[in-house]
Amino acid sequence: MKKALSVVVASVATLALLTGCSATTGASSDSEMSAHLDVDASICKTAIYIGNRSNKKVIKAIESAGEKNEWKITHFKANAVIAEKVIDGKTLSTTIEIAKEHINCSKNGMPQNELDTLRTSIVEEIKKGDMKQH
Repeated sequence: MKKALSVVVASVATLALLTGCSATTGASSDSEMSAHLDVDASICKTAIYIGNRSNKKVIKAIESAGEKNEWKITHFKANAVIAEKVIDGKTLSTTIEIAKEHINCSKNGMPQNELDTLRTSIVEEIKKGDMKQH
């Protein structure tokens, strides 16, 4: 319990110290979303443009992406989750925060390739959710 609390406290502290990544507003089609994703990738490697999608839909996409990539996703707040994964025998975590038009992961010592894989999977899940609505 103390270890889990320490992870949460460390994640919150890291999140509080991070600066947000900006995203251009107004994308509505898949091609526009992809363009924003490319822009966000150059601004902040883990930021994902989500437009005006609800937190609930975004969290479902994060959970699905996490499950596919062996991450344990824990709800932290209405606009944030903690993603944990065992890497090389150590449990590492990242906080994924949902902002107005983007989501962002804190690096928190996580290998960039793991964050990139999770990010790609989240983008795919968000697009799948958009396809189901049409």
